[in-house]
Amino acid sequence: MVQYLFVYGSLRDGFFNFDKYIKDQIISRRLGKIKGILYHMPNKGYPAALKGNGEVVGEVIELKNWNENIKSLDAMENYISDRNENNEYNRELVEVEIMENEDKGKKLKAFAYLYNMNDEDVFNKNSIYISHGDWKKFMLEENK
Repeated sequence: MVQYLFVYGSLRDGFFNFDKYIKDQIISRRLGKIKGILYHMPNKGYPAALKGNGEVVGEVIELKNWNENIKSLDAMENYISDRNENNEYNRELVEVEIMENEDKGKKLKAFAYLYNMNDEDVFNKNSIYISHGDWKKFMLEENK
């Protein structure tokens, strides 16, 4: 069973949900990237990754107590159940390419929370496309 999680937003090291939800639950953490496109949602204060041909940069995390931790993360990400139209994010299996150390270039499967876009017009009006695909970099640049 896959027990890796790819995070690209507030669950990354240095952000509020990292400390709140996973800081003390990590077995390993490495920089990685997935295929997709990334947006910042200013009205919500967090990002949305969608399927696409670009790259989304984040961290692939191996968690202790997977079943227990994934339940609390599902609640945080407003994930109700598989393909539920009321999910804010869908938990999906993705391929992550490791970007650092001796594992650079290796690929592994991980779960990621991808945004469940219900209204494309509203989303497009209220979101900022992040061309480089790195929300952490985007937020650090925004807050200089």
